[in-house]
Amino acid sequence: MARRSLLAAAALALAAAAPQAHAALVIDYSSFTGACGSTLTCVGSAADTAAGELRVTPASGGAGAGYSTAAIALGAGATFSTTFQFRMSQAAGIDPADGFTFVLAKTNTGLGGSGGGMGYYGVANSVAIEFDTFDNGETGASNHVGLDINGSLASSPVSSPYGVSYCHLFDNSYLNDGCMSNGKVWTAFINYDGTSQKLNVSVQQEGLALLQLITDYSLDIASNLTVNEAYVGFTAATGAGLQNHDILNWRLANDTSIGTDPGRLPEPASLALLTVAGGAALAAGRRRRS
Repeated sequence: MARRSLLAAAALALAAAAPQAHAALVIDYSSFTGACGSTLTCVGSAADTAAGELRVTPASGGAGAGYSTAAIALGAGATFSTTFQFRMSQAAGIDPADGFTFVLAKTNTGLGGSGGGMGYYGVANSVAIEFDTFDNGETGASNHVGLDINGSLASSPVSSPYGVSYCHLFDNSYLNDGCMSNGKVWTAFINYDGTSQKLNVSVQQEGLALLQLITDYSLDIASNLTVNEAYVGFTAATGAGLQNHDILNWRLANDTSIGTDPGRLPEPASLALLTVAGGAALAAGRRRRS
């Protein structure tokens, strides 16, 4: 009887606390199966795959975008934090190309230019972080991460992951560690504090250390969006160079709780609280029996 009472109390604590603990997490995809056409507006070549990935653009070519179907209310001053894992694979054509963007936009209908436009070029009232794998003469050459605003690809700031800016198909250098097109799983962390108006971006290739690429960069996202909500998602494109652009999972919060560190990822509230509350109740029951 005492054990049942303790478990009942734990369940009540879980029910009361879960909404508050989980409130900031507004997007949580561990799989994208069935997302296109329901919770995501997928345009162009974007589609969810049988493996549960969001394939924004396949290696067969095209341009695509996948946006949240509903506008997401951001925190004060457009505060948000997000993390997602991606993989760019099966490079072909003249070079691995072209890359993808994570984007916040005023509407969810914009599909920008193909090829080097990465499905983002020309999307108004938007802010994007580009993960670019083709050398169009930019800083960072064929492997760089940069900030784009209002559909422009004049990225600033720009940084190459792990200092690697040379990643090409003809000599297989694109398979090297540090090249985002190498087919390995990468994790991105993007954090924006609307109060301080500071942006931070980090990436991590599997097997390598977490690396911060953009640190406390001053940016007024709210003024670019002109609203304090956004359709959020991903764009990508190919041209004479090809590759799959796959997003494997995705979380977004309307505060800075996700941070730029894997150790700070918010655990789903039900699992975290059930582990704590249920474990405490069972431990108490064991102590009583002993």
